[in-house]
This record gives sequence, C-alpha cells and structure tokens, in this order.
Amino acid sequence: MDCLFFINPVSGSGYGRRLAEQIEHLNLPAPAFKQVVFIDPDRLSQQVYSCARGKDLIIICGGDGTVSTIVSHLVDLDQVPPFAIIPLGTGNDIARSTGWLRSWTEFGLDGLFYAIKEGRCNSFDVWQIRTKNQNTLECYTFCAYAGIGYDGRMCQEFSRLNQFFTRWCIPTGIKRLLYLPAGLRVLYKNLLHPEKIRCNISYDDGGTRKSLQDRFGQILLCNSGFYAGGRLIFKNYSLEDGLIEFFGLKGYLSYMQLLFEARLPVRHSSIPPIQSSFFKMELFGSAYFQIDGEPVGILGKNCYLELGLLRSIPLLAPFLDKLAKRRLKDAEAAHSLEELSSPARPVVT
Repeated sequence: MDCLFFINPVSGSGYGRRLAEQIEHLNLPAPAFKQVVFIDPDRLSQQVYSCARGKDLIIICGGDGTVSTIVSHLVDLDQVPPFAIIPLGTGNDIARSTGWLRSWTEFGLDGLFYAIKEGRCNSFDVWQIRTKNQNTLECYTFCAYAGIGYDGRMCQEFSRLNQFFTRWCIPTGIKRLLYLPAGLRVLYKNLLHPEKIRCNISYDDGGTRKSLQDRFGQILLCNSGFYAGGRLIFKNYSLEDGLIEFFGLKGYLSYMQLLFEARLPVRHSSIPPIQSSFFKMELFGSAYFQIDGEPVGILGKNCYLELGLLRSIPLLAPFLDKLAKRRLKDAEAAHSLEELSSPARPVVT
C-alpha cells in the first residue's frame, strides 16, 4: 500500500512539522510505503499531480483550506485515490462533518491505523461554482461551504489578523478568538453601510424549476452541515446525496441567530434551508466571497453564478468505535502470543 501524506507545515501553529516525525514511526497494518510531502502553495498543483497518481491513499494534514485546495486538484485525476484527514486547522469543519476530527481527538494516529485496517470507504461530494462577470469566467471548487456576504468579509478580516499573529505561533484555541474582533469590525461596517445583495435565484426542486427574487445580507451554500468552526446549521446533512443546502439570511441579526442557535448542543439552527442539486444566481450588487473559510475576493455587480456537483470521490471512513479498537487490540495480542507459542522459532544470526 502506497500512502501519501500531504502536510501543511504551518497548520496547527507549526505542529505539522512535528507530525511528520510521528508519521515516520507510524506502523501501518500492512506493508506500506509512506511518503511525506510538505505542501508549497506556489506549486501545489504540481505536487498533487506528480505525487498522488497511483497512490492507494492520500492523507491530508491541515485545516479546511488545505483540504479544500488539495481536493480541488485531486478531482482532476482520472483515478482519484481515497483520502483521509488529519485536522490541524482552526475550524476543521470538513474533518468534523466526515468524522475525522472525532477520530483524531479520541485515537490520534491509531485512528488512522485502524481505519486503514477496516478499509471502508464512503463517497464525498465535491462542488463547483462558476462565476461570470464582465466576460471573465472563474471556477471555484469547494467541499464544505461557500458564502457570499457577511462571512466573506469576516474571513477577509480574520485572514489579515491571522497573518499578523502567525509569526508568533499562537495556539489554535487562542487563534479562534481572532474571529471576535473580525466579527465586531464587520458589525461596525454593516451599521455604517448595511449590506444587501439583490439577486435572482433559480433552482431544482424535485424535478420542478423554481425561482426566487429577494435581498439578502448573507447567502450560504453548505454541503457539510457544520459551519464556522463547529456550528451545526443543518442536522440531516449528507456528504454523498448530491444535494446542497441554501440559506438566505436577510440581515446581520438573522446571521447571528443562525450562528447562536447552531452552537447550542441540543439542536441545530431553526432557519430552514432550500435543498437542490444546482443553483443559478444573478447578483445585482457587489459582495464579499469565501470558500471553505478562506477569503476569495469580491464579486462584482451583475455577476452570474452557477453551482453544481463536480464529482464524487472516495473518502476513507474514519475509525470511531472504541469497543472495536479494544477487540482489535486483543486480537493482535492473541495473535502475538500464538506466534510466540509456535514450535517454529526464527533463526537469529
């Protein structure tokens, strides 16, 4: 088995480099060749195309932005190998929705060991947004969510603060607090200049074409169910049903309501989404844009957007069963004792 580890060395306040040393000592359940690659943003596409071809498993070590960027290159391969996630980011919404965050929290690298041993794979939907503005066509790939409006501006503010504090290697838990000043700054700007995105939207509803015209402060397209660092905004989400959830929020208070309710441990947000396999939008005003928690830029006036499923790729199912782990450990111990009690002894020279 050929396993390729893509590691973002700056994720987790520099933990990625220490993780590489742990991977070198990781024993996999079958004879395997381990290759560790530190990603370089300037030549990431070349790294993926040259290293990922022919591999049996890709393990992505980083945050949502790292996972999303690498997956956007993996989907261009003819044969996409299964991938797994070691979450090292601030939000980790992709890892949370797939179950890999829980596996990493409870089992560490042992969780990867047992997941490979079980060898179960699920499907994972990858989505694409095409934007056209003034004869300029752009394509964006995302895994968890894409947002237009408040969160796009907030991601931009957070990115500026994060770049300033990155050189100090502050812990990830403290880094999350940077969203507070970013949110307050967005609130202040919204009070001065309220953001309203006038748009026409068309989508498919069970084979029927429907349309919607309205003004929104925030448009959110979510595939993962989790949003903004662990908020469950839609309980019945699926990563492999070919459907995406659309949330249209009128104002900043509605947006804060979604974030607050989704943070409660007993329920998800009460704001209902629209589910569809594709969306087409026409925006009549400029707005900030983000993908998987990373700022993209500003969508200009009279911009057209088309959203659809790009491809479903295999995802290695995480190991989450503590009792199964104990049974596997007992089986390994029994197997070792059986080998020791065998009349055949290895020859030591």
